[in-house]
Amino acid sequence: PLRKASARTGGQGARESHGGGDVVEDPGAEVGGSDAGGEELVAGGLAGMVARTVIAPVERVKIIYQTRVTLGTAPKGWTVLLRRIIDEAGGGHRGVIAFWKGNSVAVMRVFPYLGVQLASNDYYKKAAALAGDGRFGFRVSGEVQRFVAGGGAGMTAVMTTYPLDMARARMALLLEQGALRVPSMWGTMKQVYVQEGTFFALYSGAGISLVGGFLACGIKFASYDVLKGLCQRHLLPDPEGKPSPLHRAVSGGFAGLAAQSLVFPLDVLRRRLQTGGAEAKRKYPNVIRGLWRLYCDEGFVHGLFRGCSLNYLKTVPNTTVYLALFDLLQERM
Repeated sequence: PLRKASARTGGQGARESHGGGDVVEDPGAEVGGSDAGGEELVAGGLAGMVARTVIAPVERVKIIYQTRVTLGTAPKGWTVLLRRIIDEAGGGHRGVIAFWKGNSVAVMRVFPYLGVQLASNDYYKKAAALAGDGRFGFRVSGEVQRFVAGGGAGMTAVMTTYPLDMARARMALLLEQGALRVPSMWGTMKQVYVQEGTFFALYSGAGISLVGGFLACGIKFASYDVLKGLCQRHLLPDPEGKPSPLHRAVSGGFAGLAAQSLVFPLDVLRRRLQTGGAEAKRKYPNVIRGLWRLYCDEGFVHGLFRGCSLNYLKTVPNTTVYLALFDLLQERM
């Protein structure tokens, strides 16, 4: 039987929860609500900052490893970079701290990115529930609604914050090249604009990122909600209660793995376009030709899935932390 959950303030409307843990918006509920939207933006941003700081060492090694081919000095495996980063920083505690170098810049980008992504996902879920409830002559399953909503949230977040992501990748590459002085995030964006002579240079690789963002976030958010219901029924069963932190953590980890496994080649191509400038645009002119060129030049494992094992080390804790923490922060706001 259906049971009513308490309505949240700010126009989110009433929600109905099924025994399996899936939450479906009441079609009569109001879409949006400025107060609720602001709370979700802050909750998503804070969750993202914590998660990004946790996985900062893996992310730094991954960016260096994925872009090394651009410099023509690609190592055989990413593990050799661990010792190099420590040695170049002087060893000891300085070597450990070096893995968080540039994390403040990454956090500046993550707060708006994940804040927008998680807040807009909730908004799109409400809109999809209204559009797919039969009032327009057709019905859409909850799984499809969550996939479309998650995909829309991913694209919204990419378009909102893409220049910050591009600047972060350029700054990481400058650090790896041994630059004594690295410009600020805003200085890097200005430098890219001056060097390439067009505002659209700040969106190099954005088309690929939009495709990847739609697919990754669609899969991630849809599978996260389904997995929470499965965990409630089979992992420390409690189908009538709220998902526990363990249910959320396990669901987030597996949702992230599924999403990243399917779209990882797009992430490799995106990094090449962000850091390779005009030469990379000529080499990888569009998604299909770019992926084919990667495969022909570098192969399946060392090209299309370059750094994938590193990405798994990053994705599981990252997705686990920010999805679970977002849920918990939402409940307390």
